[in-house]
Amino acid sequence: MPVSDLFCRPCIASMSPWDFAIWTSLLVAASVFLLYRCKKQFHRHRLIEDMPTSKIRSASQGYTELVGIARQDTHPRIAPLSSELCIWWRYTIERYQRSGKSSHWQIIEKKQSRSPFFLEDTTGRCRVQPDNGEITTAHKRVWYGNSRRPVSSPLKGSGLLSRSIGMGRYRYTEHQIRDGDPLYVLGHFESDSAGRQSLHVEKLAGDILRSWKADYAALLARFDINKDGALGRDEWQLVQQAAKFKARDQLAELAKQPPQHTISQPEHKGLPFIISNHEQDQLGRKLLNSARLSAAGFLLAGALGSWLLSARFMI
Repeated sequence: MPVSDLFCRPCIASMSPWDFAIWTSLLVAASVFLLYRCKKQFHRHRLIEDMPTSKIRSASQGYTELVGIARQDTHPRIAPLSSELCIWWRYTIERYQRSGKSSHWQIIEKKQSRSPFFLEDTTGRCRVQPDNGEITTAHKRVWYGNSRRPVSSPLKGSGLLSRSIGMGRYRYTEHQIRDGDPLYVLGHFESDSAGRQSLHVEKLAGDILRSWKADYAALLARFDINKDGALGRDEWQLVQQAAKFKARDQLAELAKQPPQHTISQPEHKGLPFIISNHEQDQLGRKLLNSARLSAAGFLLAGALGSWLLSARFMI
């Protein structure tokens, strides 16, 4: 049934029950989805507007908002499709499918980077673990080709969207976060001073003892006081005491190191994990506009559904 017939009352009245049920179900599903999306996007907009921004050095443990500069980890990364340097990437490869009079783009491959990177502000650095994050980026490229993998990089234009000349059977879309980008993160913040939360004297002393036992000859040379080729009870106690002293010294050195900070997916499933290289104000506006568009779509789908029902049953 043509879409134009949806605005024709006699056409709706004469529509088969099956067609009427399909269109009604589609409009109900669209209304529910758009209402959910409106609520979701508006909730994220309010979180970004209302959540106070913390500095890394003084941030409280738990759900926290950080704003800073994106920095790479120890090794630079290369985006798989464009071969450009970045610190995070996501790409999609689609193939153009034609079936009779209809055609569409079908996703055949989709991947994203899981490697951590850093957010840096004026007080320190925080490791960002991007797994399960809702990531939006300002760097997006779309281009076309005739092979599953692109044989050339996209044309670099002045805008955020670059497209090569002409069309191809395959469409490539790539998003990036680059070193030096502004970075906004809302997630679960946790600090650990060089691992001290997971280390204590007894555990570290045990690790030291195991490493010493791996070179038993050197252990005998240090602690076999009576030179009988074995470690007696008193000598073994001396070994254990030496391991504990060394463990305390190592923990004291760790205490002098700056804390290691990490922000990741919140433990509570109802809290979003947002990562973006848009400026904070721009990100808030994008979410608000998305919520408004979803609300308008909800009203439109609801109005069309009401029109279908009234045209069908209230002629």
